[in-house]
Amino acid sequence: MTTTLTEQAVTDFVQEWSTAEERGDHRTLGDLLAKDFVGIGPRGFVRSREEWLARYSTGTVHNTSFEVSDLRIRSYGETAVVVAAQTQKSVNGDADASGAFRFTLIVVRQDGRLRIAGLHLSPNAAPAGG
Repeated sequence: MTTTLTEQAVTDFVQEWSTAEERGDHRTLGDLLAKDFVGIGPRGFVRSREEWLARYSTGTVHNTSFEVSDLRIRSYGETAVVVAAQTQKSVNGDADASGAFRFTLIVVRQDGRLRIAGLHLSPNAAPAGG
């Protein structure tokens, strides 16, 4: 039986993910990412699930803030597409990785729970609130 993911369930899931990203909690992120997760960063690099998690497990990336806003959720049965805004204050190695971004998440129900199958980040060129 297929059920549609509710907006509230997806919103709660995105909050859980953003909290794990802010904290660099690679263990929680490991539970939230699908086994075949693919992440595309703001400069076009492609990372597997293992590569995405390694950013935190190795201590390469450190966030001091990670905020998500302007969620737009569309559900398609067991899958939801989330388009939102994100701001972060962070470092990647010795480089400042802070910025404002737009992202698309593909959220799926897998093994009885929600997981992120894909993430695509783009720099946000629009002014705040725009």
